[in-house]
Amino acid sequence: MAKTGDMVRFLNSTGGGRITRIEGKIAYVEEDGFETPVLVSELVVVLPAGHEPKAKMFDQKAFDEGKKATRENPKLAAAGIEPEPLPVVETTRGENLNIVLGFEPSDIKNLSRTQIAVVLVNDSNYFLQFNLMVRDEESKAWKTLYQGEVSPNELIDCAALTQENLSQMERVVFQAIAYKKGKPYQVKYPINISRKIDLTKFFKVHCFRPGIYFDTPVIEVPLYSER
Repeated sequence: MAKTGDMVRFLNSTGGGRITRIEGKIAYVEEDGFETPVLVSELVVVLPAGHEPKAKMFDQKAFDEGKKATRENPKLAAAGIEPEPLPVVETTRGENLNIVLGFEPSDIKNLSRTQIAVVLVNDSNYFLQFNLMVRDEESKAWKTLYQGEVSPNELIDCAALTQENLSQMERVVFQAIAYKKGKPYQVKYPINISRKIDLTKFFKVHCFRPGIYFDTPVIEVPLYSER
């Protein structure tokens, strides 16, 4: 349950800040000197009161350079060789799952034409075998956008979209199984959730901003959290 002093993100919209006070079911969240009244049930706690801000999970520059080096090495690409996996680093809070979908434009100044990367953030100590699905309006059924595994406390690129095909992201379904490798762990229930995404934000530059997991302008959409 959120409390005064917690750093929070909005569940159904972009933004967040620190809770200055709670009156009944309404929390007042301060961001950039302004207070926003929000239902407590529509907040996600990202840093409990009294805790020091943690370092970002990812070195975005190193991550991007690593992907670029692999793509630009024709011998590795031809052989289908992936980069060496990073060592698994666990955190105290990572025993509780926290999964976020990030939308990161390549060129924030040209939203109408730029590609938007769909990135899954696994903020937990568990491996996730997951399936991210979108709606196929033609068949009135679901289709897989990306299926694979993401390591603990890492992110993975799932797709690259443009404004022309972004409409398929209006509603997504996320399914996942969490586990650890080579060590004991607490069993997690399989995840099967549906999220509606407000696509109007993707046409507004001010809705993209550095988030909890990104230094670059993004829209972060919480998918699932045990925190």
